[in-house]
Amino acid sequence: MIEVITKFFDSMKDEENRVLETGLSQHQTVDALKQVALLSAQDYPEKFEVYVKWFLSSSMYLLDENDELDDIEQQLRLAR
Repeated sequence: MIEVITKFFDSMKDEENRVLETGLSQHQTVDALKQVALLSAQDYPEKFEVYVKWFLSSSMYLLDENDELDDIEQQLRLAR
């Protein structure tokens, strides 16, 4: 899991690494998001699994392989 999350977020890093409106560099922002994802996966594995399944389903929707976009809020409520 750590390898997948790390590769996903590291692939988003821009070579330019410009400073964003937040004052953080693009790399710092991606690293912060990566840390949140890693902590979420560790601390809330059931909820993180819902997000992973939603991301997979949403990817299939974007590729026109699913006709409907699942409701993430509904899925999270059902997981509780």
